[in-house]
Amino acid sequence: MALDLIPYHKKKVLIIEDLAEMRSTMKSMLASLGVQSMETVNNGEEALAKLAFNQYDIIFSDYELGRGKDGQQILEEVRHSNLIPASTVYILVTAAQTMEMVMGALEFEPDGYITKPVTLEILRTRLNRIIRTKDVYQDINKAIDRKDINGALEACNRLAVENPKFALPAYRIKGKLLLNENRIDEARDIYDTVLGIKRVAWAMLGMGKVLYLQGQYDEAQKLLEALANTKAQYVEAFDWLAKVLEAQGKIKAAQAVLDKAVETSPKSVLRQQELARLAELNGDTDTLYKACRKAHSLAKNSVFRSADILIRYAKSMQPKIKHGSMRDQKLATSEAMSLLEQAKTEFPLNIQQTFKSALVEAQTLFNSGREVEGKLAYRAALSMVKDESVLTLDDKLDLFTVKLQFEDEPSAMAYGNGLLKQFASNRRLQTNYYRILDFHLSKRPAERAELLRKRGQELLERDEFEEAFELLYKAARIDVSDIDSQLLALRAVIGLYRQGGRSTEILGMANELFKALEGMNASDPRYPTLEKLRLQWAEQNSNAAAG
Repeated sequence: MALDLIPYHKKKVLIIEDLAEMRSTMKSMLASLGVQSMETVNNGEEALAKLAFNQYDIIFSDYELGRGKDGQQILEEVRHSNLIPASTVYILVTAAQTMEMVMGALEFEPDGYITKPVTLEILRTRLNRIIRTKDVYQDINKAIDRKDINGALEACNRLAVENPKFALPAYRIKGKLLLNENRIDEARDIYDTVLGIKRVAWAMLGMGKVLYLQGQYDEAQKLLEALANTKAQYVEAFDWLAKVLEAQGKIKAAQAVLDKAVETSPKSVLRQQELARLAELNGDTDTLYKACRKAHSLAKNSVFRSADILIRYAKSMQPKIKHGSMRDQKLATSEAMSLLEQAKTEFPLNIQQTFKSALVEAQTLFNSGREVEGKLAYRAALSMVKDESVLTLDDKLDLFTVKLQFEDEPSAMAYGNGLLKQFASNRRLQTNYYRILDFHLSKRPAERAELLRKRGQELLERDEFEEAFELLYKAARIDVSDIDSQLLALRAVIGLYRQGGRSTEILGMANELFKALEGMNASDPRYPTLEKLRLQWAEQNSNAAAG
């Protein structure tokens, strides 16, 4: 189609822009191109309401929209909810050139973007080029809009044959369509073919998804790690790498991957929600709170708002409610109770969600000093579940946490010991179990130090040096700690160094332990052990320097 023959007079346009002057300028320039049908909105909520009931040929969305949703969040929700036809042209308009904007916006695949300041000539040139490119795929997009997937696949094949310049983009669309239809083997053939020609990022990502869906986790991990570590930082690769790691039981590593992803693109609601879920599984209360807070803020008045994130957010506030200042405690208590009420009134909760919400409510009341009300809420929670088989082991750990608050300690510990037997070789659940006990004993330093030392020694004997050091170092810093804990912590850090777990932070912690033991008398029967550890530490540092 010749550029000057684009029928702009037939195009229906939506402009999403918070600045009245910019809305007026855009309308004036589009009118100069011949556009006759234009509508404007000044925020994301209005835009989504319009898109829910109207169809547009072209959408211009400013990236920065002041309060409320920004352009990336609108695009994310539009893609997730299929609010616009595949044939609609979606263009982001932005003055920002930050990595956060570029990576965040591009992962939801706008048809193009225009950088401010926008002139008529820039608008004409960019819009013509974007529409012309979009028209190349019109047969594919029309079939997709008709939900004729086989027709769309055939259109992809025709485009690849008739216009080789667009063969790779056609195969990219075909691969995504096949994955969406769960035609995994056919999708694999596409990605195999493309990767045999050129190692392009989207084909690597597609093959990583295929390998994950086929249960080939080791191969998927290698491919997705390679893609995630490229300079381009293909953000979706982090999401799928996290899925692969979780499927292998590597929940801590999965969380670390998403931690890195949200640094690059922090405004993805679903990614923040997933980070919060993994942080909860790992018992990482700091990350849980931060991710829940961000996800809750991003998901306000959106399709991504969920009961799970509301309950999780209320749960993440418990440390603030229990240990915060009087002001922080009051604010966090009020917000936690409000979140739980929203979860109950806005969503149809299943039994697990209802139970978890009741437990968090009991904790909130108890931790804020309303112990009698907390006990009543706890009893109500117990009455909801007659058969614990409907609960996951993580749910049961939550119950154990609350039992320690509301039941006599021997009864609660009997329940906890029974859980520990169920965990068998599940390290994550074991770690969370001991983290719960560590927190429970926070005001009983002697018992806490003994718990950490005992668990750390168990891990040390199994050569699980990283977690052993974490616990033993913590034990060594408790006021009532003894020399044995410090020596065990040094054994753990030396083992960790042998395994390659070196960092400036760990080096400083080890040196701190050695300094604390400088005053040990040579007549102490443990002195030879300390000298042996000094030699081993010197050897490890020498090897590290030589390496």
